[in-house]
Amino acid sequence: MKVSNIWRLLREILIICRYGKVKAKKIAEEIEISVRQVYRDMECLKLAKVPISSDRNGYFFTDNFFMPRISLDLPEALTLVIFINSIKAQKGTPYYNFLNSACEKIINLLPGNLKKMISESAIDGMVDFGLEAKVDYKEIGDVFSAVYSAKLERKSISVTYFSMERKKIQQRIIDPYALIFRFGVWYLIGHCHLRDEIRTFRIDRIKSAKVIENRFEIPSTFSIDKFLEGSWGIIKGEKKEKVKLKFSPELAMFISEVKWHPSQKLEFLGDGSLLASYEVAGLDEIKRWILGFGKEVEVLEPEELRKEIEKETEEIRKIYSPMMH
Repeated sequence: MKVSNIWRLLREILIICRYGKVKAKKIAEEIEISVRQVYRDMECLKLAKVPISSDRNGYFFTDNFFMPRISLDLPEALTLVIFINSIKAQKGTPYYNFLNSACEKIINLLPGNLKKMISESAIDGMVDFGLEAKVDYKEIGDVFSAVYSAKLERKSISVTYFSMERKKIQQRIIDPYALIFRFGVWYLIGHCHLRDEIRTFRIDRIKSAKVIENRFEIPSTFSIDKFLEGSWGIIKGEKKEKVKLKFSPELAMFISEVKWHPSQKLEFLGDGSLLASYEVAGLDEIKRWILGFGKEVEVLEPEELRKEIEKETEEIRKIYSPMMH
């Protein structure tokens, strides 16, 4: 039986534990499957000797069936449930299924009144951890699961990948080292056999993926922190460069309140403006960040970046200039 099917059955068991008695339609809605699939799953569980029965009000457990309990105090349990509840936008990723299963187990530990509160979604919106995905991973759930499985099993994965740089699809074999979530998008970091180097891939640009029987070991020298060291976000350039910016007085306080990069150094000037310097590996990502502040920031150095910003702003000016007749 596939891992995804096992997790679905486990979630159904946990949902029945939580409600005591629940209709097939409610189970289907929570797991996002058909009611017909719930009926098939219930028959499968009965064949496995799980003591499930049903009446007009839904499914329930007979005998003294229970799930093993874990030791959590009330604040720990509620905090975990609230955190897991914020993963709703991660549908399609393996983490969503695993965390939902864990959430059901935690809920089953809680007193009846708290179970009711959580079941009625009274905790929605209490806390937002900013984990919303900007990509609909439900459409590529099989791809994500294959990547995740390959990473866990230390097996290579054969993928068809759309390269944004080359604007074409390529076949690659990758040893998956790490998965990382940045700016609402999931990335895979691993050794690319085609380029014979460690590279970064967006998971949503993987069109197909297949785990192959080629085992690998992650080098002891590999560290995700070292790999990303110096990058502004996720893409690392070949060399580090010092970027010096001048922010307007209107934006100075806002910029100073946040540590945008580990190398950040700030200096307020007499007129209220702010000098900010960063040492980054690669200019593409910081350039996009700078453009987002418009006229409130000036690039002082390097000259290369200043010229790129000038070129970008000129292109923007052309777009918004009145058409010549």
